[in-house]
Amino acid sequence: MTDAVIIPFPSRAPGGPAAMRLQTALESLQTALDEQRRALSDWRFAMTELGIGVAGLGHSLAGYQDALCVLDGKLTDLNGTAGQLECWADTVLAEGDAGR
Repeated sequence: MTDAVIIPFPSRAPGGPAAMRLQTALESLQTALDEQRRALSDWRFAMTELGIGVAGLGHSLAGYQDALCVLDGKLTDLNGTAGQLECWADTVLAEGDAGR
C-alpha cells in the first residue's frame, strides 16, 4: 500500500467574481456599522450635554422662582401699606372738609 497515489479533489480558484462581490459587500457593511457606532456615540454624547444644559436651566429657573416669591411678598406688604396710607389720607381729607 505504499504505492498509493492520492489524487486531490478539484477545487475552485479562490477569489472568483462572486467571492469578490461578497468581500466588497462585507467590507461596505463593516464600514457602515463603524459609522453607525460613531454616530450613536456622538448622539449619546449630545444627549448627555443636553441633559446637563437642561439641569442647569432648571436650577436657574428655580432661583428665579424663589426671587419672584420674595418679590411677591414684598409687593403684598407694599400694597397693604399703600391701602393703609390711602385710608389715612381719606380720613385726613374728610376731617378737613368737616372743619370748613
